[in-house]
Amino acid sequence: MQITLGALQTDVSSTALAEQIISTVELKKHLRVTHALEDSLIEAARQAAITYVENYCNVLLGSYLATGYLRSWQAATFPVGPLSAVGDTKYLNSSGVETTLSSYNVHFDIKREPAQICFHDTPSVEEYSLTPINIGFTVGYAPADIPGGIIAAIKLIVGHLYDMRTDEVTGTITSRVKLGTDAMLNPHRIIVNP
Repeated sequence: MQITLGALQTDVSSTALAEQIISTVELKKHLRVTHALEDSLIEAARQAAITYVENYCNVLLGSYLATGYLRSWQAATFPVGPLSAVGDTKYLNSSGVETTLSSYNVHFDIKREPAQICFHDTPSVEEYSLTPINIGFTVGYAPADIPGGIIAAIKLIVGHLYDMRTDEVTGTITSRVKLGTDAMLNPHRIIVNP
């Protein structure tokens, strides 16, 4: 998965298993479903709900290793969260050799959201490389640490998708069915201004 915002382009290693985030059994209890006939529908709704929550909140559900890429030494905002660790910062020096920047020259703040990184006393980088600077970091909620509000929102979205298999309800009046998840998800949103 690739995420870009502002100067920092990010590659995330893989996607979490939806079963680790919330199990089909747990969702079936929530939906009061006792048969296995619609398990594939419930699993598809679960994946759609997880994707919706990740995009709406700008977070990842599951813990991932990621790499951020910069073109020059500049302060940057991480485009997704929450960050749990920042690893080595590597760069291509002016001779084109990959070198690790001393941690003394890297400053980051992962306590607030969105997380930020900046540098000082930096060496020159390879002039013709498009992304000469690579930052390793760990991002996302570990499955056991996902806030209850996010899990509750996933259950509501799955319930909505299970019950309302179309986008509109038709009767005497046609109206959109609203999701009641915003109030649960808003406290967990990471809003990044590019």
